[in-house]
Amino acid sequence: MDLVALESFVAVCETLNFSEAARRRNTVQSAISSHITKLEELVGQTLFERGRGKRVRLTDEGTVFLAYARRILALTDEAVDTMRSSGAQTTIRLGTTVTLALSVLPVALRAFARSYPDVQIHISCDRSDALAGRFDAGELDLAFMMDQGRRSGRVFVEDSPLVWAAGEHFDGNFGQDVPLVFLTDGRDLRRFALEALDRIGRRGFIAHTSPDPVGVRSFVAAGVALTVMPKVAVLPPLRIVAEDEGLPSLNSVALSLYRQSDGHRPDISALETILQNSVRSRP
Repeated sequence: MDLVALESFVAVCETLNFSEAARRRNTVQSAISSHITKLEELVGQTLFERGRGKRVRLTDEGTVFLAYARRILALTDEAVDTMRSSGAQTTIRLGTTVTLALSVLPVALRAFARSYPDVQIHISCDRSDALAGRFDAGELDLAFMMDQGRRSGRVFVEDSPLVWAAGEHFDGNFGQDVPLVFLTDGRDLRRFALEALDRIGRRGFIAHTSPDPVGVRSFVAAGVALTVMPKVAVLPPLRIVAEDEGLPSLNSVALSLYRQSDGHRPDISALETILQNSVRSRP
């Protein structure tokens, strides 16, 4: 569809005057008339009622077409603006888990933005195994997640202790049976929790589940169940259950960053360093 003709059509709609539309479009009235005729032939409808001595007015079909014309022109402007800005802007495609996005990432992004305010970061959240697949497919520049083993592009591996996480108002007087909440398919952390409780003769039971980490955090924040998380991921309103509250110690989990081998980019290298320091600096 001819964008120039659409612009002329909108001008006539707004002025209801072919001569005024021509002045607005810096052209002649015959050109405006030609544009309108061309559009009417294309859509097979009369868009304006007009004629000698008659006031120009939109037909019902013209009113409907006006909404489409404005949408087409707005989308065209958006596409041009996006392409112009993206051509001048560097982008980093970062994949991470929801848990890390809600805990470690905000501090790291704030530090990164101070040095690279013009670099745009596109963040994708998914499970670690899914992120590994997307990284291997070249869809991500960086993947910050639970360690997926020694594989191409691994930049660092940092251990973070696993801890029991509870809400601020969780009542620790829960007796021998410990209420737990985990991801629906969170097999590893669930196993770590239950095995640790078995070692001290206590019983854990799955009080709630959620397919999304945000749902797990909601149950924990509500104070109705405990979960197991990397220590770096526990931020208010969640708290770490102290060792003297009757729960066993847990092992550590490895967090890793993977990077595509696409040459040296100072912005990506800076983000790598910030993410690693963010994990290391958590108390």
